[in-house]
Amino acid sequence: MKREQVIEVYKDVLEKRRKRFPNYFFAGNEGEKYMRYMTCYLLEQHLSIPIVEIPLQVGANTLWSHRLRPPAMLYGWNYYEVIDNAYPGKFKPWEFQQTPDKYWDGEEGKRRAIEAVRYVIEGKMKIPMKEIPSQINFHFFKQHGLGGAFTLLGYSPFQIVEAIYPGVFITLR
Repeated sequence: MKREQVIEVYKDVLEKRRKRFPNYFFAGNEGEKYMRYMTCYLLEQHLSIPIVEIPLQVGANTLWSHRLRPPAMLYGWNYYEVIDNAYPGKFKPWEFQQTPDKYWDGEEGKRRAIEAVRYVIEGKMKIPMKEIPSQINFHFFKQHGLGGAFTLLGYSPFQIVEAIYPGVFITLR
């Protein structure tokens, strides 16, 4: 089915001209492609959300209230995985107002927290190494949506920087 046809089916479902999606509509790789088409249509056209604003304006309820939950459940996807299917690699889970359930849990969560903070420091903000100790504080975490990482890594900017760059900023007296 072509993109335009998929969008027409989705519009019919949204506008209740159709009770549900056709049987096997979301089967296999084609179904994932259809989810991509529908998600992009919903966010960019139906809701007129600029792509750069998606993390600030879209949460699970946005997708679920527009009939994307049942197909997402077929794949076992949370709302972030639906967005990542539509915009592969464009966004990080922690850039959104809510991270997926249990995203920061356990050792995997701790690894993700370290990776997220490192990404913001090095990739997004490009903070020079010598400025890291003076720029990484509570406000840094809040400003970049990393409150979960801040909590998980011990509420201490120093401990977090030490976890990312072991031994780099310790000075012996």
